[in-house]
Amino acid sequence: MELSIIASGSNGNCCLLQSAGGSVLFDAGKSFSETARRLAVLGKDIRKVDGIVLSHAHGDHYQGIGPIARRLHIPVYIRKEVYAACRRRLGPVDVCHFEGGFRVGDMEITPVETSHDVTSCGFVVGRFGIFTDTGCVTSQMKEVIRDLDAVLLESNYDEEMLMNGPYPLALKERIASDRGHLSNEDASDFIRRYGDHLSQVFLAHLSETNNSAEKVMETFESFNGDRPYVVCSRFRQTGTFRIV
Repeated sequence: MELSIIASGSNGNCCLLQSAGGSVLFDAGKSFSETARRLAVLGKDIRKVDGIVLSHAHGDHYQGIGPIARRLHIPVYIRKEVYAACRRRLGPVDVCHFEGGFRVGDMEITPVETSHDVTSCGFVVGRFGIFTDTGCVTSQMKEVIRDLDAVLLESNYDEEMLMNGPYPLALKERIASDRGHLSNEDASDFIRRYGDHLSQVFLAHLSETNNSAEKVMETFESFNGDRPYVVCSRFRQTGTFRIV
């Protein structure tokens, strides 16, 4: 299976998973043209995508879904409550609702509960997990990571930068709450405690205002030493990686 990280951050999130019998976008927070352009840079053809899976109803995850789904005539896999929250903004699309596990091509996709200020979930596909937009490490995340080889995990903010930054106090408290986002320390500690066996770690969804790649690296290495990891770019496609 191959993972292509197309976009990551509050300015848009999207990744592509490809197997021998399927090609799926997880979230699509960029326009059709920008998603297609970034895929092409990585040698990928957007016309080969079989479907789009949406994690939750925030614009940085869904704003490109309607145009992409209509242009390619592909279905959108989405929970009923999430669809209700963003139906008008998605526009007319072919919807496939899920609650439990489902298939796209030969990929078995299992939703995993996360904790955000709207209905949200992460996903497990084979031995790969996607966990972003969660204010805490949920019990399901702790359970499933034990059987994974690789994860794409939110590392959204540096605690000091957030608290000393320009955001209003109420927004700071929301971000730092159990229904907000994972801090660099939260993410790094999760990997240290539960992910020592992982062969690949992708740290994602960095805040523009309250984080930096340097802060993510400093924190992750303080918890996890010299184990390999990748910090996803907010500004461009991060790359394509073979998921063993």
